[in-house]
Amino acid sequence: MKKDISDNARDEKRMQPEEVNMELPEVKDIPGQENIDPPPAGELADTTASSDDEEGKGVLDEVNDADVSDEERELLEQSANADPAYRDERNFQQAALDNRDADGEPLNEEDSVDDLDVPGSELDDESEATGAEDEENNAYSDSDTD
Repeated sequence: MKKDISDNARDEKRMQPEEVNMELPEVKDIPGQENIDPPPAGELADTTASSDDEEGKGVLDEVNDADVSDEERELLEQSANADPAYRDERNFQQAALDNRDADGEPLNEEDSVDDLDVPGSELDDESEATGAEDEENNAYSDSDTD
């Protein structure tokens, strides 16, 4: 069984190869190109000068790792052997609190709040420690002194 469609004799005759001479115009004969001078053949090749590092010279020479610090080596080792899926967890485990505030001064967490100057603290009563004092109404309270 033949699957290709065969051409008829007329089409076969028209599809025979033929020799053709095409006459192309010169650049100066093309409208708008009168003042354009084409460069000589081969002139459009890449003649850009490049430095050795752009060409990769020395890349495969013996590796000199003398300029890599110990910290950089450790970080490279960690990045080569670490699973990125656990990076956040590892960072969380390595995190530590600092002992300085936003201004860079040491934290004073051992100090108590008793030494703070709080406006209106002279009006506090014995209910202040439990949080039951009615501070909003201090101005309306009767004084205990007669």
